[in-house]
Amino acid sequence: MNNRTSLFTGGLLGLGLLLAAGQPAHAVQAVWDGAYTQVGPHYAEWNAFNDNIPGGNIQDNTPDVSHIGGGNIYSPSSPTAFTLTAGNLGSGTSNVFLRVATVGAFDTTLNQSLTGFTLNGVSGAYSQLFNETITGGFGGNEVEGLVSWLGVTHTGSLNIAFHAIGSSVSLDQLSLDVAPVPLPAAVYLMGSGLAGIAAMARRRQRAV
Repeated sequence: MNNRTSLFTGGLLGLGLLLAAGQPAHAVQAVWDGAYTQVGPHYAEWNAFNDNIPGGNIQDNTPDVSHIGGGNIYSPSSPTAFTLTAGNLGSGTSNVFLRVATVGAFDTTLNQSLTGFTLNGVSGAYSQLFNETITGGFGGNEVEGLVSWLGVTHTGSLNIAFHAIGSSVSLDQLSLDVAPVPLPAAVYLMGSGLAGIAAMARRRQRAV
């Protein structure tokens, strides 16, 4: 995991599929096909989704949901669903970028699943970065997309939810990039000026 990801302390939750809940998220820097440049100081990436609950096992309450050997989350009969929590971000405004890679039976209808991400209940803007047909194996497509939320105001944690609109979507990779939005210079100067006026007032009171 990138050493700048210490603020991300949440886990991945599926419908009955519990992965790394309450534990630091583990990530392996992966190879992506679509072009993307990291913009924020807070970054986390998952290339394999593993059960790292001490002494625990993957809890599967949804029919036919499995954590397959390659580290993907996959369901041949039920829509994949999970939530991702990025905590301890403090108060502020940030731009949030979620990159996701999937493989499987991704026809035009299923491709719309990637537009179903919400952050604290708000939908993001989706753009496709890569789409290529898989030759051999089970076929399907390898798809990479980017979902972005700009100017998100937060007071602590961010909760991202996903629910596919069909089955046979295999979640392969995921990355979360959070970039704090700096205060406009005028606002910063105004705040500094108010602080200076308050300090002067305190000094005058002491002098009296």
